[in-house]
Amino acid sequence: MHNNNKELTLSAPLSGPVLTLAKVPDPVFASGAMGDGIAIDPLNDTLHAPCAGVVVHVARTGHAVTLRADNGAELLLHLGLDTVELQGQGFSMLVKEGARVTNGQPLLRYDLDKVAQQCKSLVSLLILTNSQDFQARPITLKSVKVGEPLLHIIRRQTSSAQVDAEFVGVEIVGHVRIAHRGGLHARPAALIRQTAQGFKSKSQLHFAGKSATCDSLIGLMGLAVGEQAEVQVSCQGPDAEAALQALLTALSTALAEDSHAAAPATIAQRNRPAEAGVLHGVCAAPGLVGGPLFRLNAISLPVDAGNHDPQQQLQVLDAARSQVRG
Repeated sequence: MHNNNKELTLSAPLSGPVLTLAKVPDPVFASGAMGDGIAIDPLNDTLHAPCAGVVVHVARTGHAVTLRADNGAELLLHLGLDTVELQGQGFSMLVKEGARVTNGQPLLRYDLDKVAQQCKSLVSLLILTNSQDFQARPITLKSVKVGEPLLHIIRRQTSSAQVDAEFVGVEIVGHVRIAHRGGLHARPAALIRQTAQGFKSKSQLHFAGKSATCDSLIGLMGLAVGEQAEVQVSCQGPDAEAALQALLTALSTALAEDSHAAAPATIAQRNRPAEAGVLHGVCAAPGLVGGPLFRLNAISLPVDAGNHDPQQQLQVLDAARSQVRG
């Protein structure tokens, strides 16, 4: 492994065909919201370290691990798409958080057949989560074997770590329940980070006595926030009010599940005990919307004042529809 402080060569963590992120069938990864990187459609059953470094995060459900390379690059290795849903079945993590690993060391083993049958896709990702400080340049876009050179990681000239002016103004705080299925794993965390980055204010997420800044993907994932857990958000800065509202909305609005997940999602919703005044919806389209919500219990139509004959009205309507069709 070639490693001076400027450049780091990552070796392939899996064997198989290489894909650009744009070709990954997942909007959050493909859009680059998680960060720069590359994907592999794996043919083997073990994920290896792409370089030497320290394990900074292990997903509770065993499908993802994050390393910090010696040059400071943070690398998320995410096995398969929607594998968080498997709740760790078929995965065995071979390393612990805080462990030092060598280049090529096995990190995670998985049951290829079991996992492939249960998840949307086995396409696995190597994402540079601090792409603001580093850039990733693919070495190859063909098939690779474990250990072959895959990516160059280059430190950006203009580091984003300029010293921020101390934020003045009062810190405002809000509480919210996490709506994302599986809690704050990689994809929802990326959405939260993207939301926070749209504001000048400094935002933090607090859970179970720990805190993370909302612009750190690893920090957010490291809080290990489960689904339906209550978290606190604090914002300080010139647009703190707007930032807080946007973050509370993003945390309490589940990501639009793809059609394959929609069916199980609705079943899960129905089995949930109905709380008074709580409506469980099914997301039909991605995005966020705000506004008053009204519950429509019944529709009462006014009596027809013109004394029209319903049959005749239906015929007029049918005739009009035929005319439009024509």
